[in-house]
Amino acid sequence: MEGRERLHFHQKLANIEFRFLLNMQRIISATKTFLGIPKNVDIFTANFSMFQNGSKNKLLPVCLPTMDFISGFKVKGRVKRRCKSCYFVNRQERLYVICPERPRHKQMAKKPKPLNTWILTHASQSKVRPW
Repeated sequence: MEGRERLHFHQKLANIEFRFLLNMQRIISATKTFLGIPKNVDIFTANFSMFQNGSKNKLLPVCLPTMDFISGFKVKGRVKRRCKSCYFVNRQERLYVICPERPRHKQMAKKPKPLNTWILTHASQSKVRPW
């Protein structure tokens, strides 16, 4: 059973490598048409030989996006201190909890709903409506 499984694994791996190279050929041919490179240059065989030889210095370096992990504010209905170093700050009609020791403790209260924001006039205050 192990021999069959190993053969099946190698067949799958070869299939994946072939699909990868095929996708690379599509991407490179699209790039060639975009850049105006003549189409008679066979890049597929050049790439395949690069993978066979193991010379990776011809490939472009991989550029990964840089990740900045920043603890944002948790928005809560009621905020509370989570440790001794947490303290309250009131800014822009919100209550904030800021913690210099553990940034993950940062919280912000939801904005309060506007209360009593009606425009009070004679028409809205009288018992009998004039209309």
